[in-house]
Amino acid sequence: MTDHRLYSRWSAGSRVDLEVEGSPDRNGVGAIRVFHAGIVRAREEITAFDPPNRMTYRALSMPLPVRNYRAEMVLASDETGNGCTLHWESWFEATIPLTAGMSRRIMSSSVSKMAAGIAEEAQSRTRSA
Repeated sequence: MTDHRLYSRWSAGSRVDLEVEGSPDRNGVGAIRVFHAGIVRAREEITAFDPPNRMTYRALSMPLPVRNYRAEMVLASDETGNGCTLHWESWFEATIPLTAGMSRRIMSSSVSKMAAGIAEEAQSRTRSA
């Protein structure tokens, strides 16, 4: 979930580029990811990075009427120690009245697709190991 190169597999965007490398890992704190979907772009900055357990980020720009978008992704081990759960929380403020619900539905759909892709990738890697 912390490697920007894999996001193009899971997101609606056709490409995800690393505009600025982070530290100490290139996908780490300070990294700026750019999601491309046709002519639409969204830019995110990584604000906390503890791979593979936790990552937080904030939107620098996105094609929705929102501001102060930020999110946290946390992997938590299950009770058996044989699996984990991805907790992905997002927060934002609507910039246009009455658009929060629409923005929430669009982001929820996108996050659900990416989370499913992350889960499939993890299962594939487990089978290969």
